[in-house]
Amino acid sequence: MKRWQIILGIGLIVLGLIALVEAVFEVDLWRFIRPLILVGLGLLLILRPQISGPNVQVQMPVLGEIRKVGVWEATSHEIWWLVGSNRLDFSEAVFPHGDATVKIFGFVADVKIILPEEVGLSVGSTSFVTEFKGLEGKEERILSSIDYQSPNYFDAENRVNLQTVGFVTEIKVKRPLM
Repeated sequence: MKRWQIILGIGLIVLGLIALVEAVFEVDLWRFIRPLILVGLGLLLILRPQISGPNVQVQMPVLGEIRKVGVWEATSHEIWWLVGSNRLDFSEAVFPHGDATVKIFGFVADVKIILPEEVGLSVGSTSFVTEFKGLEGKEERILSSIDYQSPNYFDAENRVNLQTVGFVTEIKVKRPLM
């Protein structure tokens, strides 16, 4: 069983238990839970960069666009969105360690990847709705994860590991224009 299935299952059990306690004891637990959720989100915003580790670049814009184009360092990145668009162009990216890990968390996330032929790609996406347009075709999933690896992933000197978690995620992979 995958980790996201366990987390989703636990979440549904907790919501069911809250509803049961409210029905049996006629108590409004959401009156207490909503403020706790807000406090938790505030703590996440403050503490997330320290939790990620010293070598991870964490960006937490609420709305907007992040563009990594031209010469940039492809290392470990973590991006947290409410709604956002990501353009990751690996055509001129510098891979100091050979592998780059990009994690994108968001409610609605649009990810466009420009991938040269010599760079390998692995994608793991867990969302309520995921649309993936890769070099070999298109996949759409509802309540199911997408796992993809480019044919050259294990042979490539430079590799990108993209992981997304969200409600709606769209991922498009293209080759650079010549």
